[in-house]
Amino acid sequence: MSRSTFTEVEFRLPVLALHGAASSSTQWHGLSDYLRGSYHVVAPDLSAFASSDSAKSAIEAMVDEPVHLVGHLHGAALALEIALERPELVRSLTLIEPTAFHLLRDGAPSDRALFAELVGLANRMKIAVEAHDPASGMSAYVDFWYGRGAWQRTSPGLRQMLASHLPRTAADLAASLVASWPAGGCARIRCPTLVVMALESPAVSLRVTEIVAETIPGARLAMIADAGHMAPLTDPHIVDPMIGAHLKAVDRPRRKRRPWHKASPRSPATCLPAI
Repeated sequence: MSRSTFTEVEFRLPVLALHGAASSSTQWHGLSDYLRGSYHVVAPDLSAFASSDSAKSAIEAMVDEPVHLVGHLHGAALALEIALERPELVRSLTLIEPTAFHLLRDGAPSDRALFAELVGLANRMKIAVEAHDPASGMSAYVDFWYGRGAWQRTSPGLRQMLASHLPRTAADLAASLVASWPAGGCARIRCPTLVVMALESPAVSLRVTEIVAETIPGARLAMIADAGHMAPLTDPHIVDPMIGAHLKAVDRPRRKRRPWHKASPRSPATCLPAI
């Protein structure tokens, strides 16, 4: 993989940070600055890859030692899949509202209703891609996640940039709906895991995050009040210290500490109070 695919700054311990859909590696610049002096942050531009599968394969190929995985939205879902398929590569997980939407598909009636909303959104985006109407597709996407009228409230320049992401964003959403690994698979994860949700996010995102946090043994669930779907960008003063504290807790040497890979398989999740 070429170096141009990555934004790199040399730090001591490796952290792989994966961004969300319709975003880029630049969203992690603030986290890189916050962790400066302790961690080597690598942030791949996922849009450089043809698909989520190709991105995952490339990431797995480049990692030759256990790394801290940090992911937001689509990036968090990708990090989760890597932890499931290649656990030996993952030192810890930080999952910020992972878009593992398929977990809703066979759930309770309320979960299936949320899943149906996403299917409707995916269909509208697919039609827009086929009609070569990126503005229409991304307006549906943005209004779904940020409320009706959000698209019109954005600047023309931002709308143009977001519209350029439609094909990949639509493909990633569609893929998230047809994934087949079950929620129970998360019970195999043994690395220290922090799961983060922003309480102003849409119900569908909160519900998936809740499912993941409940299923990963020993996961800590952190809730951020008065923040929404893009909390790493809108509230970095909360999110970055939260991530940093999690990484340092994992790396802090402790006497007679049980190795993470030998942790109890069914340790209950710890729920942190909303900040």
